Amino acid sequence: MPGKVKSVLITGAGRGLGKALALTYLEKGWMVFASDLEEPAFTDSLSLSLFERLPGLTSYFRPLKMDVTADESVARAFGLLNEAHAKLDLIINNAGIDGYFLLSEAPASEFRRIFEVNVFGAYRVNQVFLHILRKPGGRIIHIGSESLNLTMPFMAYPLSKKLVEGYAKALRQELRFRGIDVVMVRPGAIDTQLLKTVSDLPVQSREEATTDPLKAAFNAFASQASKEIGKVTSPGEVAGFIYKISCKNRPRAVYRINNMLQLRIAALLPFRLLENIVYKRLSKG
Repeated sequence: MPGKVKSVLITGAGRGLGKALALTYLEKGWMVFASDLEEPAFTDSLSLSLFERLPGLTSYFRPLKMDVTADESVARAFGLLNEAHAKLDLIINNAGIDGYFLLSEAPASEFRRIFEVNVFGAYRVNQVFLHILRKPGGRIIHIGSESLNLTMPFMAYPLSKKLVEGYAKALRQELRFRGIDVVMVRPGAIDTQLLKTVSDLPVQSREEATTDPLKAAFNAFASQASKEIGKVTSPGEVAGFIYKISCKNRPRAVYRINNMLQLRIAALLPFRLLENIVYKRLSKG
C-alpha cells in the first residue's frame, strides 16, 4: 500500500453500518481502529473473504474494546493509541442505539441510556481523541438520522439525533479555526439491527391496552411503525457514500442519503396539524 497510510477510528464497529465502514476503509488502504463494547472480530464469511483477497490487510486492522458511555473506557482506548504514537485522520462517531417506550412512564434511566450513547458518547470520543486528530486536515463525521426533525410519541431516538446535529454544527464552527472539518450524515433506513428493532417492537398487554388509551396507542404505533420505513439501503452502500464524503476537499456540514420525502414534508408541517394527524392514526389502531 504505497504512500502515506491514513487512519480512522470508528465507533460501534462490531456490526451493521460500523462494520461495513471498517471493511470499506480497510479495502481502501486505511489503518482502521475499530471499536465496540467487545473487540470486533470480523469472523464472518464476507470479512474473511476480504482478508483473503488482501492478505496484508490484517496489519491495518486494530480492534479496540471501548464503551463510549464510560470515561475510563474511552481514556483506556485512547491510551493504547497514544502509546503507539498513532495519529488519526478521521473519527467516525457511528455508535448508536434506539428505543421505543412511553416517554410519560419510562424511568429516567431508559431515556438517559439513549442519550448516553448517541449524544454524550460522541462528545466523549471527540473530546478525548481530538488530541491525536491531525490539525489541520483532520475530520470528524457523525452518523445522524433522517428522523431528527420528526417529533413523535414513544420515540427518544430522533430527539437524541436532533441534539447530535446541533452539537456537530457548533463543533464544526469551533474546529474550523484548527483546520478540522466536522460533518453530519443523515442516512435513511439501513438494513441493520436498528431497523429490526422497529419491526419487533414489544406491545403492551391486551388487558392494559383495553383499559388505557395511551397503551392502546402504543400498540397501534408498534403495528404501524415497520410499514412506514420506506426504501432500505445496505450498510455497504451507505459506507461507500460516507467514504466518498471523507475524501472531499471541502465537505458540507450535512449530507443525506436515502431520505424519505414524507419525513421531510412532515418536518415542515405546523405542529398542531402533525399532532392531530398522529392522534387520529393511533386512535384508530
